[in-house]
Amino acid sequence: MNYRKYNVMLKTPLLNLFLVATIAIVGGAARGAESVPLIRVMSFNIRYGTANDGVNRWDARKDFLVETIEDFDPDLLGTQETLASQRDYLAERMPDFDFVAAGRDDGNEKGEMAALYFRKERFEKLNSGHFWLSETPEKVGSKGWDAALPRIATWVKLKDLRMPESEPILFLNTHFDHQGERARAESAQLIRRKLVQMGEGYRCIVTGDFNADPAQPPYRELFELDTNGTGGQSSLLVDTLRVYTPTKQLEEGTFSGFDATKTGGSRIDWIACSREFEVRLAGIDRTSLEGRTPSDHFPVTAVLRPRVPSVQGALRVLTYNIHHAIGVDGALDIPRIGEVIRSADADVVALQEVDQGTKRTFEQKQLEMLARYTGLYGRFAKAIDFQGGEYGQAILSREPIAEFTIHQLPNESGREQRIAVDATVNFQGKTIRIVSTHLDHSSEELRQRQADRLVALFENVDGLVILAGDLNATPESKTMKRIGQVWNLEASGSTGATYPAETPSSQIDYILTKRKAPVSLVEIRVIDEPIASDHRPVLGIFR
Repeated sequence: MNYRKYNVMLKTPLLNLFLVATIAIVGGAARGAESVPLIRVMSFNIRYGTANDGVNRWDARKDFLVETIEDFDPDLLGTQETLASQRDYLAERMPDFDFVAAGRDDGNEKGEMAALYFRKERFEKLNSGHFWLSETPEKVGSKGWDAALPRIATWVKLKDLRMPESEPILFLNTHFDHQGERARAESAQLIRRKLVQMGEGYRCIVTGDFNADPAQPPYRELFELDTNGTGGQSSLLVDTLRVYTPTKQLEEGTFSGFDATKTGGSRIDWIACSREFEVRLAGIDRTSLEGRTPSDHFPVTAVLRPRVPSVQGALRVLTYNIHHAIGVDGALDIPRIGEVIRSADADVVALQEVDQGTKRTFEQKQLEMLARYTGLYGRFAKAIDFQGGEYGQAILSREPIAEFTIHQLPNESGREQRIAVDATVNFQGKTIRIVSTHLDHSSEELRQRQADRLVALFENVDGLVILAGDLNATPESKTMKRIGQVWNLEASGSTGATYPAETPSSQIDYILTKRKAPVSLVEIRVIDEPIASDHRPVLGIFR
């Protein structure tokens, strides 16, 4: 598996035993950190379990497949080519989920299913059902148009218990025919009509293997202007990947044939949502193990946020000293850190105390691991060489990082070199500079000289410059008074104590904007996470 999840108790002598193991993250460890709850969606053609696939047979890959699902930690999961035995295996391995599924041949147990799963603690089922992709959609097992096989759509109506006053969700999962061109186009039209009929008063999410490229008719029927069935109305749905990445990329293929290198084919697996959702992330999961994938399709993913005017268009910044992912419980746990970050739903993340290939964290490439886990772009900045690897800071960003500079800060002989990371990102058409730093922890005089250097670097820089990091200085200190000459301590400098994480008593972690910057503060707060690191993270929301 490309992405290993270590959860090592450093007090335990049998460390090598843990290095070859992967474990499932405890889902929801940091849920609730975001102001508007996200919905994590995955679509996964899992390849039917009786296929004669040799080394890729179901029994040989089923654990890997579940681990891939657990890595993403979905709230809603749509699976295709799911036999009853596979449905039951997933249900057993994912006890936090309920499911809706029916065999396409008899509406019961026979044949492949478009099974869907939803997190029980998050959603209450209101209604569910199935229809067949044919001229007689209510007829069980019916085969439509020029299709080679019966095809089914399964749906469930859900109340979101974390937003009980909001519109409920209609979640639909399907699998179009692999041969019938007309059947695929007609199936897209049918689903579009069904969503109109069933979806009034609902927000809609659709997952599936559509066996069609976006350049082909089924895609146009599902997403573009409808001149046939709805009198020229725009579709209820948007393609999450195309919303998140408007320009088509070179390698968007979703059929792997169990070969991790086959990424350049057609994008036939999609996640769609109605316009009541904001697409926060969308992508294709390229998880592999020794060159093979957990199924013959890559899973596709999306992170959605209900559109709420108070948070739309806001810039969310997180700063977090992750203590090289070693928590106060002594566990080395990158997934736990990743869950904190992605639950905060940040646009830009400043990380301090990040290891890259060091012996103490068993040669983990922590930046790459966190970038994959969160789905964000990432860059690492080395402060020093350390234990066979590198140690420093990192930036994660929802948008590509346009420029990246490392500034050396003043230092003294025998002390750890400190740096300031200067990253430029484009957010909603605006240029933003994020400066992440980690000042000296023991010498006030040295911290003041480091603060002088930060002021000299950025006091004459126009535009939005945000300073984030572990400054190892309390608000009333001389260091912060110097920084406050350029950055606005009054607006966002009194968030509350951040260290030590278990029982915070000192504020030493900050997110600050320059004075007269073209931005207003919506909210800033310390996230209640007492275990994952020895610091608590800080989230700032700016407009």
